[in-house]
Amino acid sequence: MVKPAFLPGTWACVLCAGRSARTAPAHKLLAPDATGQPMLVQTLKNILNSKAETVLALLPPDQPELETIVQAHFSHSLKADRLQLQTVLNARLGLSASLHAGVQAAQAGNAQSLLMCLGDMPLVSTTLLNTLLENQNQYAPAATAPLRDGKAGNPVVWNPSQFSKLLQVTGDQGGRAVLRSLGADIRLIPANSTELVDFDTPERLKIYQQMAFPGS
Repeated sequence: MVKPAFLPGTWACVLCAGRSARTAPAHKLLAPDATGQPMLVQTLKNILNSKAETVLALLPPDQPELETIVQAHFSHSLKADRLQLQTVLNARLGLSASLHAGVQAAQAGNAQSLLMCLGDMPLVSTTLLNTLLENQNQYAPAATAPLRDGKAGNPVVWNPSQFSKLLQVTGDQGGRAVLRSLGADIRLIPANSTELVDFDTPERLKIYQQMAFPGS
């Protein structure tokens, strides 16, 4: 029997609705690499090449350029309904607004697991994403995450048992506090630290602009 390309019931949400205040006036997700490809495109490529069955990009209401770029680069995935776009209308309330939107969408879609990705982490490889998804699928811990500096880092795959806790997060916070509370219930995956870089400062954007990716 041929194995399915995707793991059934797996969702991936890409958090793209932040204000990008630390890199202002430049928006980090629009930052080009050495070939001119925007950061968000590379991040989405890696995720769409993974075994996640459904990918949801959560976008801000005041940056239409982001949706335009996604539409231009991923029209096939959008038409096939594998990639979905959602505007987070209350994104100004902070990261928790996007977190809630992603969790609620996953709940509505009866997701069996939810991979939460950050739009400004374009170096996270498809290989690592699949390792996280496969471990979550096989062992069903409360969460699966890469091991970074001796502790859990991003991206994180969440078990639906944690959705209610994630929906209680408020303000400009993600799931970090929930993750810390899980203790030994997290499955940690050794990862190359060079993949787990978030490009969220002007200095890091300059580094990113010197990079080029295969097929970009």
